[in-house]
Amino acid sequence: MNHTYGRGGALACLAAYDVHHAKVFGRTEPRTGIDPFMALVAQVMSQEPYASAKRVFWIVDNGSSHRGKKAAERWLPPSPTRCRSTPRCTPPG
Repeated sequence: MNHTYGRGGALACLAAYDVHHAKVFGRTEPRTGIDPFMALVAQVMSQEPYASAKRVFWIVDNGSSHRGKKAAERWLPPSPTRCRSTPRCTPPG
């Protein structure tokens, strides 16, 4: 028996949290992937103080849209000192 996974209309919830200002950015998308993640990055980075910050640190999970060197190169802005990512996390235990 084969099974095909279907989301059944479930939305993907993407969020970013600013630990210094206790501010949450969020959005829902019909699916996950590169474009929805890039939309979240653009949403955050288009606003102050992030747009003019010298460094913004991103800590992300192991989602394929933001994992690995190619993904990091895709979503970093032209100035390499402006954003950094930690694209790996280790589950407990």
